[in-house]
Amino acid sequence: MLEPQLGMNMDQLVDLSKKLEELGFGYIFRSDHILPTSEARGIDSPECWTSLGAIAASTNRIRLGPLVSPIGFRNPALLARMACTLHSYSKGRLQLGIGAGWYEPEYKAHGYPFPDFKLRVAQFREALAIIKAMIRSGRVDYDGSFFSAHTDCYPRPHGDLHLIIGAKAKSMVALAGREADEWNYFHLPDDSLRTLKGVLGGSSDGRAVEISEMTPYMLGRNQSELEASARLQAVKFGQDDSPQEILRRLRERKAPCGTVDEFVERLREIHDSGAEKVYFQTLVPENVAMVELLADALKSL
Repeated sequence: MLEPQLGMNMDQLVDLSKKLEELGFGYIFRSDHILPTSEARGIDSPECWTSLGAIAASTNRIRLGPLVSPIGFRNPALLARMACTLHSYSKGRLQLGIGAGWYEPEYKAHGYPFPDFKLRVAQFREALAIIKAMIRSGRVDYDGSFFSAHTDCYPRPHGDLHLIIGAKAKSMVALAGREADEWNYFHLPDDSLRTLKGVLGGSSDGRAVEISEMTPYMLGRNQSELEASARLQAVKFGQDDSPQEILRRLRERKAPCGTVDEFVERLREIHDSGAEKVYFQTLVPENVAMVELLADALKSL
């Protein structure tokens, strides 16, 4: 899981995607933000769907997608058409992650309205109805309070298009239970996860909905390597925190962090909590050695 809005150019993004495929990863996701979410300005922040096309053209096997695309950035019928086009071109590799959005400054900077959460959820419901009709049947006829669409979708998707809803609010998780193939959450405390899993199960009516976690992580062969990676992260984001402090915070929130054995043990705990997939939030993609070590560690599971 990459965050290119925090400072990656397109060449770096494509080169790393090819490297991730070579290392054997199953998925590469990237955030869909149109402004750096770190509050930094004046750094590269490549647009999501343009870069997904470049990644699809540069790889052959790895599945790819946005995690997640806010429906407030693009008309939902257009977003569905974009998804169908990329899914067809990539021979069925697109994973379509969508959400309600959260970072208000990027909306205002680009002239998009940013209504309150309740209204964003109402808009999301309508967008979801349009998107699902287009990616599932190729045709939509819909008139709502916020969106309307009456059109066919060509090219048709290349096989089923996997739909992910990213959410941590109960209303959105319930939608995932009813409508999505997968519910994705950003690392949650155990009690919150148990509650939301109950919401998901209660709304799915027996449907199988995959559960995935996106999480920060830190990995090293020893304490020295761990601290070196934490130091790289602090430098990249201009943090004054010591490497020990960064590692302490990660461990306190029970994110995968430590030497290989510690890291693998924590992953097993995440799996036991109900997550069938884990997407690793890679904040310092320049740290290729840690990504390579991650690939090796996952082979031991």
